[in-house]
Amino acid sequence: MSKVQRYVLIGMGAFGQEIAYTLKEHHEDIIVMDKNLDVINQMKLDGFDFAVQLDSTDAPALSRFVVADDIVILSMGESFEDNIITVGILTRLKVKKVYTRATKIIHEEILSQMRNTEILFPEKEEGKRFALKLINRDFLFKDEYAPNVYITEIKVPEKFVGKSIIEIQIRSKYEVNVIALKTSEVNNTLKDQTSINYLGFENQKLSKNDILIVIGKEESIKEMIN
Repeated sequence: MSKVQRYVLIGMGAFGQEIAYTLKEHHEDIIVMDKNLDVINQMKLDGFDFAVQLDSTDAPALSRFVVADDIVILSMGESFEDNIITVGILTRLKVKKVYTRATKIIHEEILSQMRNTEILFPEKEEGKRFALKLINRDFLFKDEYAPNVYITEIKVPEKFVGKSIIEIQIRSKYEVNVIALKTSEVNNTLKDQTSINYLGFENQKLSKNDILIVIGKEESIKEMIN
């Protein structure tokens, strides 16, 4: 039987709490830490069994709760110095995987030099995503999967209605892959019910209320919409 992976989250601001509550919803094994006792007490009230008030720059205290096999996420945004010191302590503890938050480009450049450390830059990523949303208003949702490769939700173009994906030959014509089809229909309670089909949707006739979830280059997706 494989060992259960444990996550240690340090810094319970808005970003850290979002990660913590999501992991908790998925019943993951987690420890949350923060300097602020009020924050820790609130998280205990919210059902976090292992919530610890701790200064992560205190090496002996941190070593009591962290082991090498843990995945550690540092989401502190206030003090870059504390961030660097904490990463250094975790390196001494031989922690194999550390995710740490950067809030400035120079922070990202410095942290990227540290061993076994992956950078989180939520402000930069969200800013880019929002700018892309402004530019491409025909896209319902857009996220960069790789450089210039996007996973996107788009409404079914009018000329596609009544045809199937195979009939349209989307892949060969537009160099875009449809990876899922989101359909919406009104149930007996007159409420919209949305379902996402990942398999067997290629021969389904498309309706104007359907949404295509596609992956491809930005220019290819735009060409398909146009």
